[in-house]
Amino acid sequence: MQYRIWRSPYARFGGLNSLCPDDSTDETITALHTYTDPELKKIAENGFNAFWVHAVPANMTRSDLFPEFGEQAARHVENMNRLIERADRFGLKVFLYYQPVRSVAAGNREFWKNHPDCMGQKELATEQILEENLHEPIEMYCLCTSVPKVRQWVRGAASQIAEKLPGLGGMILITGSEYPGHCYSHRTKVHPTEWSPLIECPRCREREPHEVAAELVTLVRDGIREHSSSMEIVAWNWAWTSWLKSPCRPLLELLPRDVTVMACCERGGFMDLAERPKHPVNEYSLIYGGPSGVCTGTLEAAGELGMRRMTKLQLGTTHELANVVNLPMMNSIYAKADWHRKHPDVGYMGCWNCGNFFSANTCGFHYFLRPDRPDNKKEAIRAFAEHYFPGCDSGLVARAWDNFEYAARYFPYAIPFLYRGVQTCALSYSEIFRAEKLRGKPFGCSYLPMKERGDDLTGSITMRPHEFTLDELIGYLGKMAVLWRQGVGFLAEGLDGCEEKHELGNAVICGCIWQSSENIYRAYRLRCEWDDSRRDELKHIVLSELEAVNTALPWVEKDERQGWHGEAFVRFFDPESMRRKIVFLETLLREM
Repeated sequence: MQYRIWRSPYARFGGLNSLCPDDSTDETITALHTYTDPELKKIAENGFNAFWVHAVPANMTRSDLFPEFGEQAARHVENMNRLIERADRFGLKVFLYYQPVRSVAAGNREFWKNHPDCMGQKELATEQILEENLHEPIEMYCLCTSVPKVRQWVRGAASQIAEKLPGLGGMILITGSEYPGHCYSHRTKVHPTEWSPLIECPRCREREPHEVAAELVTLVRDGIREHSSSMEIVAWNWAWTSWLKSPCRPLLELLPRDVTVMACCERGGFMDLAERPKHPVNEYSLIYGGPSGVCTGTLEAAGELGMRRMTKLQLGTTHELANVVNLPMMNSIYAKADWHRKHPDVGYMGCWNCGNFFSANTCGFHYFLRPDRPDNKKEAIRAFAEHYFPGCDSGLVARAWDNFEYAARYFPYAIPFLYRGVQTCALSYSEIFRAEKLRGKPFGCSYLPMKERGDDLTGSITMRPHEFTLDELIGYLGKMAVLWRQGVGFLAEGLDGCEEKHELGNAVICGCIWQSSENIYRAYRLRCEWDDSRRDELKHIVLSELEAVNTALPWVEKDERQGWHGEAFVRFFDPESMRRKIVFLETLLREM
């Protein structure tokens, strides 16, 4: 079976890093309440046959090797079995997203007193639960997989899960980056970088990182095969290129041949941004259609080795703008689907923990997979417009989608802006518009909930790799906003007289966010060298910002999904926060 895997936008990731972890919030407990019958029915009706749930093996299993783990394991197993049974009624399989091993806080002194021999690489993680030091760094120690006891536990945990969850569809294994796990999760043996320093663990530095990762996949596979010959083991290639050159064949060659290899569609590719041809893509992307050479190279190598294959896609949205219903990049959606139509043996996972709403994007992707759709791209996109918006002017709708694609060539695609840009919070963020010198509190991450967002935006400009200056950010966002607004005009005209299915509102909101983001960085530039002579210029920016927020507000009021960020598990903007911002800006204007 070729799996088509999805996830609810309201599924809580759980399994968070903390000095005092709370596994009652793990998704293997809470997913039972998220995936109601209506939610499962919706997933099946939208063309998917599976969904994934984040699992922490130490919380789901019991073992004499580490008796501290899994105090509530029976509860995890009971809830998952009930969910698997419920999903089966809708023809859906459940997959576990699974790091085979997770680090343990250095502050858990009792654990490390009992198991000093298993202490591996020391890493810093971020506190994600305790309010008193939320988002502050905490020390963690990896469980060293060069220690036989740890390897025995990894295999045993997988075996236990396969035994106790016999209806499970499979596991999606991530062995690079993410939460600190094995000693090489965030380390390398040679060619260190800021993001991947040299390994320090005295045992693992004698080994190759790709061998450690492949060994973990094999241990999980062998544990599962003790009880199931059909359960899927999916090895995701996320971050493998920090150890090996693509297609990472030495790692692939070490994997059992009944493992499915999943490759990120976009990562490692290049796209032609305006004025920046061959711009590198090092994250998920909807602006870039893909697949990248890294993706196709990995899949080709896996195929040569006789392994099944999948891609990892984002069909709704990405960190480019993670808290709207969708980024309407229909040309990119077509490119992803057209490749899959030509490679029907390759399955796909269509989302991460954001970008999980159904929309024209998901419907369009599955429409473009159909064997009976037109082979010509322009004809296929117009045919889909007529299919999704009966009675529309498909030529104008397609022209709008083309305009959005052209506008997106001005998106400042770089890790600093993706992870620390203002775009997700723009419609509710006010602090930057004060007529005074900067106060200097950091804005924070764009994908995490913050108690307060300050006016220091340097993180979105100077965080390495540095690819856009402040002036470039402002220029790119301004051009993008203008071109996007033209696309909104075409879409409004093309959908006149027919049901817009929230797609017009979504496009309006996206455009207002680009305008607002430009305004925020313009205000930031002013305040970097503030004096009172700049008040008039700031006033013009505030007026533009009021226009953007007021334009978006009625559309946000009509669609409660807007503003929701699945990874942060919070609405970064909603009607209430936008109204507060409007009052704040109007008060500022009266004082200027």
